[in-house]
Amino acid sequence: MSNHTARNLQQELLALVNAKRIFSDIHIEQDQPIMVKGPRGWLAVDENPVTLAEMTPLLRAIDEDWEDKIIDKALDHPYVLEQWRLRCNIYRMSRGNRVAVSIRRFPLEPIALEQTGLPSYVKTILEATKGIILVTGPTGAGKTTTIASMLDYINTTRQGHIVTIEEPIEYELHRKQSIISQKEVPTDTASFSSGLREALRQKPDVLMVGEIRDFDTADTVLHAGESGHLVLATLHTSSAVRAITKLLSFFPQDQRNQRAAALADSLVGVIFQSLLPSEDGSSHVMASEMVFNNNQQIASYIADPDKLHMIADFMKRKEDNMSRNLNEILAQLVQKKTVGVRDALRVAYNRMELHEMLNSKR
Repeated sequence: MSNHTARNLQQELLALVNAKRIFSDIHIEQDQPIMVKGPRGWLAVDENPVTLAEMTPLLRAIDEDWEDKIIDKALDHPYVLEQWRLRCNIYRMSRGNRVAVSIRRFPLEPIALEQTGLPSYVKTILEATKGIILVTGPTGAGKTTTIASMLDYINTTRQGHIVTIEEPIEYELHRKQSIISQKEVPTDTASFSSGLREALRQKPDVLMVGEIRDFDTADTVLHAGESGHLVLATLHTSSAVRAITKLLSFFPQDQRNQRAAALADSLVGVIFQSLLPSEDGSSHVMASEMVFNNNQQIASYIADPDKLHMIADFMKRKEDNMSRNLNEILAQLVQKKTVGVRDALRVAYNRMELHEMLNSKR
C-alpha cells in the first residue's frame, strides 16, 4: 500500500484552519485539490486531488447520515474543530457522480468590536435601548462577525435579555451581563418571522434576526423596533440607503407610506460593509458606509419615499460626524495605499464618482 491512501483529511483541515494563512472559505471537491478563498480569490492548497474515500471520514464526522441526506438536496451542518466553528455545506454535482463540501470558518468566540474594522463610535449606537440597527452588505462581507461582535459588546455592557434567531447559529454566545437565548431555524423555531413573534413574548431587550427575507419578518422587525426593543438585523444590499429601500420593499404599495413613517421613527442606523483585498493581497480590509438617524436627522428623508435619495447628500455633508459615505472611505484607503484602485472601484456602487474623486486627488 502506498502512503497516499493514508491521507487524513480531518488532520489536514485542522492544520489549515489553524494556519496563519488568511482565508475565509475552504472548498473540498472529489478528485480535485483542496482550494481556499484568500483576499484575491481561490487558490489550491497543494496539487494532490482528494478521493471520495479520503473525503468520507470527514463527511461522516460532519454528519453521520450525509449520504442519505444529500440525495434530495444539499446538506447544511456546522462542525466544530478545536477553536473554530465551520459552516459546512455538502452537495452533489455532475448528475450525482461527484461530491463537494463548501466550508466557511468562524472563530468560536466573537471578536472584539475594535477588531472588526468598524470605527469605535459604532459603540454609541449600541447604547440605544430601542429601535432598529441594520447591518448590510454583499455575501461574505463579514456581517455575521460584525453582528456577533455587537451582541458580545451589549452582553458585556448591559444587563438584558438577548434573543437571536439564526439560520444556522454561527457564534455561540455565553452569558456575561445578559441572558442569552439563541434560536436556530428550523430546529428551535419554524422561521425567522415565527421566531421573532415568539421572542416578543419572552421579555427580550435585544433581538437579533439573521436575515430579513420576507414581509412577515420585516413587519415583525418594525413592530419590535417601535415597541421598545433594540433589533439588530441583516440584509443583502449594495449600499446603506438601499437597505432602507429594500426593507420597505417587502411591504405592499398601499402600506408603504405608513411603514416608512414607522421606520423613520425607529431606525437607529445602517452599517454597510464590504471586504476587499489589501494592496499586497495578503489580508482583508473592511470598507464601511454608515448612516445614523441621530436626533431623527434623516427621519424626514425616510418617511417620504421621494426624498430617500437625499440621504446620500446628507452623508456627504457630514453634519453629524458619524454618517459616512462608502466612496469617501474607499478614497482614503487608496490614498493611504492600503488598497489598490482597481479593488476599490470593484466594490464601489458609484464607480464614476469614486473615479473622479481619485483623479482629483492625484
